[in-house]
Amino acid sequence: MSGIFQRLFKTGQAEAHALVDKLEDPIKISEQAIRDLKKDLQESLKALAEVKAISIRLTRESEDHQRRAVDYERKAMLLLQKAQSGQMEEAEADRLAREALTRVEEAQTQHTQSSAQAKTQRDTATRLQTQVNDLKSKIASYENDLVTLKARTKTANATRKINQHLANVDSKGTVAMLERMKEK
Repeated sequence: MSGIFQRLFKTGQAEAHALVDKLEDPIKISEQAIRDLKKDLQESLKALAEVKAISIRLTRESEDHQRRAVDYERKAMLLLQKAQSGQMEEAEADRLAREALTRVEEAQTQHTQSSAQAKTQRDTATRLQTQVNDLKSKIASYENDLVTLKARTKTANATRKINQHLANVDSKGTVAMLERMKEK
């Protein structure tokens, strides 16, 4: 009894596969897959642009911190020179110079951090660019394959139609009749 159910199940399964095979149109499925890849490409391009923007922003911040450090160092030197020339009290000049040097260290630390983050973002952007280029290449390849698939389908359909016409001509006896007329 279980053998009958198993055979019925296998028969149903085979029919279901045959039905799905008939529904599957390789051209339509390929076109949808290419549309999906193009959507992925657009999302990847957007992500790449965002990463590049972050990298540029961090690079600018790093440069700003570096300029600020140089500026504070210059101000500290000016304060010390004013103290030596007598334009300012030495105690006040030393206090302001120490404060400026503290800010130099802070700016240099921020410069180092921003610079490292900018490098990380540039590396990420480079990796993303490589992936985007690969995806573009794959899309172009699949589009070419789709063109070939469409051409093969048209050729196969044309061949099938020609074979049907030849079979219909022969089945009606037209070819045989023409051969007989030729002999007469």
